[in-house]
Amino acid sequence: MVESLRSATLRTQKEYARRLNAALDHIDRNIAGDISLGKLAAAACFSPYHFHRIFTALVGEPPAEYVRRLRLERAALRLANEPETSVTEIALACGFSTSALFCRLFKARFDMSPTAWRGGGYEKRKNRQQESKPGKDKPPRPAYRWSERTKTWERRTGMTKKPAVRIEDVPPWRVAYVKHMKGYEDGAGIGDAFETLFCWAGPRGFMGPDMRVLGMALDNPDITPKDKCRYYACVVVNDRAEADGRVGIMTVRPGKYAVGRFSGGKEVFKRAYEAMYGEWLPGSGWQPDDAPALESYVGEPTGTPEEPRFVFDLYVPVKPL
Repeated sequence: MVESLRSATLRTQKEYARRLNAALDHIDRNIAGDISLGKLAAAACFSPYHFHRIFTALVGEPPAEYVRRLRLERAALRLANEPETSVTEIALACGFSTSALFCRLFKARFDMSPTAWRGGGYEKRKNRQQESKPGKDKPPRPAYRWSERTKTWERRTGMTKKPAVRIEDVPPWRVAYVKHMKGYEDGAGIGDAFETLFCWAGPRGFMGPDMRVLGMALDNPDITPKDKCRYYACVVVNDRAEADGRVGIMTVRPGKYAVGRFSGGKEVFKRAYEAMYGEWLPGSGWQPDDAPALESYVGEPTGTPEEPRFVFDLYVPVKPL
């Protein structure tokens, strides 16, 4: 039984590696062309929403940042090696729409203009013995690394343990919801959405010790501007519930969900998504299905308004790999 599970885990990791490599190969082949998130996700056979999280967890950078970094590094090499080629030609050949955009991004990346780089900045940088500035030259350390020995992605030593996860069949929950449209960092706004929802649900008999309170984060903050990410405060209701003003009614996608429990302060939400998408999924035998994840809260937040603590189950929609 144990050997069978290990074999299944290895097959899953290799399949994730194959799909990710397809996306990375697509980037390498089209570095000067259109590398949209949709095309990368299609190359990897994942939905764009979930692909972004998987790519970020395994590679250590969001796709757009990875592509931009590779383009800038390729341009920097060409600037040093091709003194007769104009800055504009190199910018366009490396996938930048204008030389002005290229110059701005290049300076932000290398702390000098392309002209200064070509005029001796590259040699000075190469010969420097001091350490590079943190975060400038090195991408975040991913949780996994590619192993030539096993030809798959292996967890780096010293990373946190994989979360304990169960697979749950979720029925078509009917929920009442209140939208919050100004980002996940607006805790006060999200709190107001829940307060509006509870004030509606209480008089209608939907509040109680057994009620299920959900949060639905519809957007990925690495893709959507942070102040425009949509969050739905939800509570499961029966068939008698009707939409009323700010309170809408919808049905959550039924099916299989991978469920992991997390607890902590405000930072726990980011950690929970990284753990599920970047640590558990690649060795699970499952892949994310095309639907939003759900946060199912266990009890009320504790702590203080300034430093609240949460306990919740993160439901990630999945399908067999």
